[in-house]
Amino acid sequence: MPKNTGPKASWSDKEVEELVLYLHNHRSTAGDGSSFTDSTFNATAEHLVPYWKSGPPKTGKMLWKIYTAIETYQGLSGCHWDSANGCSVQGKDEEAVWEEYVK
Repeated sequence: MPKNTGPKASWSDKEVEELVLYLHNHRSTAGDGSSFTDSTFNATAEHLVPYWKSGPPKTGKMLWKIYTAIETYQGLSGCHWDSANGCSVQGKDEEAVWEEYVK
């Protein structure tokens, strides 16, 4: 994954809720391979505009990178991701591993 040199995204609880609901409601656009299209990520970013509070505005490209990072991470041996707890990063050591991974 390319190194992110821009400002980090900031997510409000409402943005996360709307992101999940939007993708859930449009899950049929993922097709058989369970991968959303660029147009779905772009539409999702547009949907999130009214809920944006801080950080850089979300873009389809940003959402694709986040989605891809999560999909790849959950497939790694010894790494965990679930819908309720995310990757459950706890403590400075685990946070350092996660931050290095998403670079």
